[in-house]
Amino acid sequence: MRLLARAIGFGLLLLAALLPVGAALVLLALDGPQALLALGPAGWVSLAAGLLLPGCAALLAQAWATQRAELAELRRALLRQAEAGDSRHLVLQAMLAESREQTSLLQEQVRLQLGQANAGRRQAETLQALATETRLARLVAEWDMTGRELAAVMAAMWRLAFGWRTAEGPEGRGAVELPLPAGAELGLAILRLLPATPEDMACFQVDERFVRQAARYRALFRDFLDRVPETGPVNRALFRDMVQGRLDARLALLPRPNHAITVPPETLAAE
Repeated sequence: MRLLARAIGFGLLLLAALLPVGAALVLLALDGPQALLALGPAGWVSLAAGLLLPGCAALLAQAWATQRAELAELRRALLRQAEAGDSRHLVLQAMLAESREQTSLLQEQVRLQLGQANAGRRQAETLQALATETRLARLVAEWDMTGRELAAVMAAMWRLAFGWRTAEGPEGRGAVELPLPAGAELGLAILRLLPATPEDMACFQVDERFVRQAARYRALFRDFLDRVPETGPVNRALFRDMVQGRLDARLALLPRPNHAITVPPETLAAE
């Protein structure tokens, strides 16, 4: 239909353009040039208008048709761009929704990781506290056993120094058994017995049996002290400040045992 309308319009335009030319040719054929001269200015203007107006109308029609085609093409391009923009907008919305979901998943994973890290840290702290408590309990148990052994050695040293019985008293009173000092008094009694300086200790007369008991005491105390940590709530300084630790430092001033002297094991304590 559009091609048919264009063909009809072109035919009418061609007819309108040829009609003035045909009229001019008829006048020339009938009366010659005089017929054209007889038309006068008004006729000439009408004839010129008849010749030019169809061309002008054709140009205007062509310009209008071209403009309309361009506008239609522009409209179609704008529609395509709008559709592409809508598609991109939908894609961006989908990507944004997916990004939000991924962000939510990542946040949830981070919360889970933080929760697991906190739980792991609490478990580590609990295990560390249990390990510390276990070490302290084991250390206390070892110190209890070592304290009993040290007490037995201190009792032997005290008996070597003071004996088992008192001398016979006047008026026929017999000798009585000397009681051991109780608790920490036993270590304090031995501390008061021994000199506090190396010079005085060099002049101190001491039995070889006492020296060997002192060496045994120091070996027991040092063996336990090697298992005690340097720092912490229970450390080596704590035990060195006890009576047993002070006695160990005082016994270090004694001479070393003379193993050239034979001492029967059953005589290492006073009879």
